[in-house]
Amino acid sequence: MLRVITEAASGSHQRPQPAYLATKQELAFGEGFHLEERDQQGTYRWMDFVGYLKLPEGEAKLTETDPSAPHFLEISVQSSFHDLSQELTVTAGDTERTRPLVRGWNIISIPVLPSAATFRFSVNKLFPKAYYPEDTRNLSVRFRPAILHRDPERHRHVRDQQTNAVANTRELMAGATVLESTPQVLGIDMYGVCNVKPPCVYCAWDANKKLEGDHVHAPFTLETLAEWGQLFERASTLVNCSIGEPFMMKNFDELLDIFGDRGKALEITTNGQVLTDRNIRKLLGRDIHLYISLDAATAETYAKLRNNKWDRLIANLRRLIEAKRGRQGQPRIFAVFMPMRVNVHELDAFFELCADLEVDRVILRPLNFAEESDLNWERGGHVFNYLEQLLPMEELVRVSGRAAALAREHGLDLADQMDFGGGLKEAFPEEFAAGRMELRDKEKASGACETNGGETAQASETDPLPVLQDEPLPSLGEENYPPCKEPWTNLYILRRGILPCCYGGEPIAPMDGHQEIWNSPLLQEIRSELASHRFHDYCYDSPSCPIIRKAGLRPERGPLGSLHTRTRRVWTGLNRWTFGIPRMFYTPVKKAARKLRQSRRSDT
Repeated sequence: MLRVITEAASGSHQRPQPAYLATKQELAFGEGFHLEERDQQGTYRWMDFVGYLKLPEGEAKLTETDPSAPHFLEISVQSSFHDLSQELTVTAGDTERTRPLVRGWNIISIPVLPSAATFRFSVNKLFPKAYYPEDTRNLSVRFRPAILHRDPERHRHVRDQQTNAVANTRELMAGATVLESTPQVLGIDMYGVCNVKPPCVYCAWDANKKLEGDHVHAPFTLETLAEWGQLFERASTLVNCSIGEPFMMKNFDELLDIFGDRGKALEITTNGQVLTDRNIRKLLGRDIHLYISLDAATAETYAKLRNNKWDRLIANLRRLIEAKRGRQGQPRIFAVFMPMRVNVHELDAFFELCADLEVDRVILRPLNFAEESDLNWERGGHVFNYLEQLLPMEELVRVSGRAAALAREHGLDLADQMDFGGGLKEAFPEEFAAGRMELRDKEKASGACETNGGETAQASETDPLPVLQDEPLPSLGEENYPPCKEPWTNLYILRRGILPCCYGGEPIAPMDGHQEIWNSPLLQEIRSELASHRFHDYCYDSPSCPIIRKAGLRPERGPLGSLHTRTRRVWTGLNRWTFGIPRMFYTPVKKAARKLRQSRRSDT
């Protein structure tokens, strides 16, 4: 692996087409696959219990140069089950292989005989019909277009990533604390320089750059990836968490090539102001989720958060969205809105803008809960005080409810990060419903809910998406998961330090401590607590985490449960303010008590 990456780094970016693309042949959907559908992630087809893929009629296998060369079938399959209970069996000639499927999209690569031209797929269980009661079809898994190729390196990368994802999911379900698998999702820090100066009003630029210390100018190169070894090679998804603008990188192209050749999905956040035609061309056809930080629906509000480049940004977005048509819809465009006092009044207009732009998804992302922030900017004729901009939890839930209704109204896919860890509308049904009713009341006042005949439409009287189901839907296997999965599935290697989760507070190791941290005592302790459905001190010391914020307010926990959560947060705050002295004395006592309890259990 090191040899391959460093050799690629030594050459220029002009390179021959990778072998898997040069030898690629697309397969046709046959019997057992339903008609093509489209969602915000592109086109797909549902499969019945059994389905067939085959070479298009009259097309021969590419064997003329070397008939004995290995061939590989690469498929992209989506499962709705969390517990690996859904399995896919692939039959090619006399060869049959069965693969367990992780939740979400699985990229699977299987060696096949050169003579194979028809492939049979079957599953052991259907997606439960209770989830689609009005649909008469049998639905099992979703397929995207599949290919045959003759690139053993591509096959090895894809195979190892899927194998690791399955192993990682098994260890997560078992509550293992020492893992043989490596993270499925790797947070990376590609670039530490930004083009927005002064920084966005909610960005603690100076403080974060101080945290980056000696790593503030560390290059992110192919050699960096080689140093990470299996942490990089086995990861299926890369998430760029740079406090900076990745499109300013000089070696961005070669990094995108390496990620793409290995079949990795990449998530990037950008302010979108440098989406030039050249940068747009870099993205087209790639498996990239591009998060665009908008946070506004008008130039006036945008100027209060960043600068006066609104018109340029929107023009860039329109060019990108138009250019990606016909490229399998890639990259995916995700528009980000962080509700704050200064912009929450534009939520409705933001969804209207996103529908007009035809973005693939709207991201609702809470402003980080920073109790000690001193950010105070004057921008665009507006004074932005960070602490005054934070919305209380109850209001954030109402915003979530309104956003859910707006997404349905405009036909937009919504990812609400306040629902990180799940259970938002079930935990706060009244606040969530109140947010949805705000939109309905507005529609009634404007007459938008009336039909041509003047009668109120049925959809305005009954909620088409009830807050709670009358009868619980069949399990998909997620009920035994810990309250947070990230310390098993994710790791973030950042300039400011390594984090065990996306909402982590303090780094748990410096950037160059990545080889020792994955099974370190601290991460084992965090996993152990979460596996027992308790939160570790590190979790309580990460106040921006929506799971922690929800845990302190969930009604079903009662006053004692809420008091426990709030007390733990005060305790961790006290330790932070006193440099950890109380914890220094308490930790040995806690460990001794735990050992005593374990000893008593073993004696009995």
